[in-house]
Amino acid sequence: MSVRKSLKILHLTTHLNIGGISSYLLMVGASLIGKHYAVGVLSSGGELAEDFRAGHFDVHELPIKTKSELHPKLYWALPKIIDLVKREKYDLLHAHTRVTQVLAYFVSMAAKVPFVTTAHGFFKPRFARRFFGCWGKRVIAISLMVAEDLKNSHHVPENKIRVVQNAIDVESLRKRLSEKDTAAVRENYGIDKDAIVLASISRLVEDKGQGYLIQAVQKLKSRFPKIFLVILGDGREKENLQKLAESLGLEEKVRIIPGLKDTSIVLSMTDIFVHPATTREGFGLSIAEAMIAGKPVVATNISAVNSIIEDGVNGYLAEPKNVDGLVKKISYVIENPQGVKPVTERAARMAEKLCSLERMVNEIQDVYEEVMNEIGDLSPRRFAAGSR
Repeated sequence: MSVRKSLKILHLTTHLNIGGISSYLLMVGASLIGKHYAVGVLSSGGELAEDFRAGHFDVHELPIKTKSELHPKLYWALPKIIDLVKREKYDLLHAHTRVTQVLAYFVSMAAKVPFVTTAHGFFKPRFARRFFGCWGKRVIAISLMVAEDLKNSHHVPENKIRVVQNAIDVESLRKRLSEKDTAAVRENYGIDKDAIVLASISRLVEDKGQGYLIQAVQKLKSRFPKIFLVILGDGREKENLQKLAESLGLEEKVRIIPGLKDTSIVLSMTDIFVHPATTREGFGLSIAEAMIAGKPVVATNISAVNSIIEDGVNGYLAEPKNVDGLVKKISYVIENPQGVKPVTERAARMAEKLCSLERMVNEIQDVYEEVMNEIGDLSPRRFAAGSR
């Protein structure tokens, strides 16, 4: 591999609201800026835009927030994006959503700048994607499962796929956790200091399975009167979940908290982390965060969660869509604290090793270098290392 050179990278995503992609970009981009890369982000803006500016990203905003790659607003924005890339002399584009993959494809052709993409999860094999993939020079898959899906469902050539597993800024997470007062956080959210707090962190969509967890709480409360469920996230299922909790008489046992920039707020008051998803996951970053935070994890036996958790070794697995299975595993964790302790400790060590930020950033750099080597332009045409 050639000697590392700094590049000027433009990341493209539809918005900068709280969520997995925004967190990923903040973490990766900050590390690259620390290595003397220039890093820009193009989106429709969002509640985290000021965090990016504070982190010395070049923040560009255009109205590109849509779920349709055919929406006219994208093509109205396209000439401005092409002009931006040429004017700011970006070396490489990195797209993170389906919509921005399509944009990157056209910008790449017009501005003669290569692009790469990251598959942050699984894509449905729709007609447009099948015949108009827009995958770029390389596709970064966040797990082996995602890589297999790209190859088998979308026919992405294997030699274009690079697996770079997601990471966590472990030092930052642990520092933030150490600064939290559990009793104060619970009091702030109206949760009893002696409650047994279950927590789930994910988008509020049907396939994340929060409804099954609420039903499990309804069964657990007679055995464990102090049980309490915190669900952190935003999404279209919020109203349905609230109605379900009310219908089961759990208004005082379930709290849905809108997305937070700092998930350690919820993790600090958590006794057991539960991830009840019903279909395959790309990686399961919230699970890894809970492990690093020293929380016992109960999750469902789905891909790629079962590649992270081995039942009874570093966590506990229940079958998806199985309320009684969740009840059984959660009950075991509550009733066997001494037996659970070594499992939780083992999980923290494993997750810290698996989710190394330095490893992830180095592997992403390798992908960038590979692409620049391939086009015969490793050394930056426009950006000198350390010039920021």
